Amino acid sequence: MAFDAESVRAAWDLAADSYADGQAAGLDFYRYEFFGPAHAELCGEVRGQRLLDVGCGTGYFTREMAARGARATGVDISPRMIARAAALEKASPLGIDYRACDAADLAGAFAPRSFDMATSCLALQDMPDPLGALRAVRAVLEPGGRFVASIEHPCTNPPFRVWERDAAGRKKWLCIDRYYDRGPREYAWTRWPTSFTTTANHATLEDWYDRIRDAGFVVRAMREPRPTDAAVAARPALADARRVPYFLIFDLTIA
Repeated sequence: MAFDAESVRAAWDLAADSYADGQAAGLDFYRYEFFGPAHAELCGEVRGQRLLDVGCGTGYFTREMAARGARATGVDISPRMIARAAALEKASPLGIDYRACDAADLAGAFAPRSFDMATSCLALQDMPDPLGALRAVRAVLEPGGRFVASIEHPCTNPPFRVWERDAAGRKKWLCIDRYYDRGPREYAWTRWPTSFTTTANHATLEDWYDRIRDAGFVVRAMREPRPTDAAVAARPALADARRVPYFLIFDLTIA
């Protein structure tokens, strides 16, 4: 399958309207009610920070950071995603600058030391060159700058992943296999207003550590977020994420 900048841009351009409409309808509750708030908590105080949100999509996390006082810029490879993000900014201005840009090309779009901090909310695994993206983020950060990025947890989202269920359909345990089968795989998004397909890259936890090191970052902290009791009470569908880690958040700084 094709998995390069051109194919990723085309896939997310096609997906953008369905994705944005699904978010507006409440389908993206894992992001809004679970790992997104955990990611924002790890970012901490961002007021006054020049902040770059990488792979911003329709701008959810960029808006969250801007609402907390950051001077936020959002970039995404998909011009259609950026158009949807810009429409939300126009409707409720937060002073966000959105640009269509491949994460691997950030150094060509921004001067060195343009940002104090960068974020990326569940986007790095969707990029064909995550090491290039990490290096590009480092190039536009101030010395000592932070990069707080979340990804799908590689240990619980390998190429084979199925919940075993009992006769009543209740989840018994998560079956996983082929963890070391690295490389791209397709995702079919079937529960959204219009079905669409995207591609993501599976890598091991060791691979991610090596990329972080090779890009010149060090790990300040790492989190495997778990829904709160209140979140599960409000949204019972989140309960399985209290049993196994679905997401991983890195808090990185320049080495």
